[in-house]
Amino acid sequence: MASGTVVAPAAVARVRSDRLERVLGQALALVASLLIALLLGALLIVGYGESPLDVYGRILDGSLGSANGIGYVLSIATPLTFSALAVAVCFKGGMFNIGVEGQYLVAMVTAAWAALSLDFLPGPLLVPAVLIGAMLGGMAWAAIPAVLKVKTGAHEVVTTIMLNLIAVSLLAWAINFPLKFTERPEGQNVDLRTDLFSDKALVGDIGRYFGVTPGAHLSWLLLLAIAAAVLVWFLLRRTRLGYEARAVGSSPGSARAGGVSIGSVQIRLFLISGALAGLVGMPQILADKGYLGAAYIAQLGFLGIAVAFLGQNHPIGIVFAAILWGILSRGEVSLQIGSEVPREFIIILQGILILSVVVTYQVAKRRLAAR
Repeated sequence: MASGTVVAPAAVARVRSDRLERVLGQALALVASLLIALLLGALLIVGYGESPLDVYGRILDGSLGSANGIGYVLSIATPLTFSALAVAVCFKGGMFNIGVEGQYLVAMVTAAWAALSLDFLPGPLLVPAVLIGAMLGGMAWAAIPAVLKVKTGAHEVVTTIMLNLIAVSLLAWAINFPLKFTERPEGQNVDLRTDLFSDKALVGDIGRYFGVTPGAHLSWLLLLAIAAAVLVWFLLRRTRLGYEARAVGSSPGSARAGGVSIGSVQIRLFLISGALAGLVGMPQILADKGYLGAAYIAQLGFLGIAVAFLGQNHPIGIVFAAILWGILSRGEVSLQIGSEVPREFIIILQGILILSVVVTYQVAKRRLAAR
């Protein structure tokens, strides 16, 4: 007993020390990756005959130099946070959910159906009902590859990619037939879409409280994205499912030997991932357009994979990674206006940044493991 009382505090202190060392190592790796990306980007800028300081200054000024710029950055980061969280949840269990793209497309269909069919509900109930409809749609589409993986062994990468293509056709069918608008505005030609949602189905604009233009469409879904990141962190670090997910992701054989039902864990992770993916498209149909149309924003699911890698699949890191992605995306506008550097430079810089993060994190992880 005496020995136990001495060893236990020492063991706890050692664990905390290791955790602090790991966090500091990851932070230094992130700083190093940013510096590497900026230096390589500077070489490209010099190749275009521009000043790196001037170009980077324009990017920062266009993104963070005004309330409108910050509003646009946070608006861009909102759906990317949901998307990256959906990817990270499955990745913690050793799975690659490449189907976030298709899951949020299906979710937009179910959300549009809820917004139009449940219009009799008051606003405080209608908006949550629409969001729940979106999450259920994403979960239903994510359940297909989950069940196929557990029951047949079909790899989730293959099945989710195929389901992405089906989801595109499903959305097109929905707005062509069951959800097609019933009344064309007089004297107007409109794109193929659903009927307009009532105002009570739309989410509120929080940007107006901070002087952000309504064109940024900065809604309270940003707060929901931050809350989702906190909940995912709690799920993965403080619950039994999170522990089992990390065990399955690191060593399925050991997890099975420890009594973990791998199939059950995988299905539950996919369902949670699908629910998060269902929220990806909500900013554009509930805060921007107010309807579901053929001209929707695509590729958010695939961008979520990049943001998840940039945030190292950590829920809190994902929030900051999404904001960084938003800064670069918004800075693209400034480059087009006042610089000879082409807009493709931002895409190149984003790619360099991801590669730098992956490499530096792996180097840091190996050094920490060796110590």
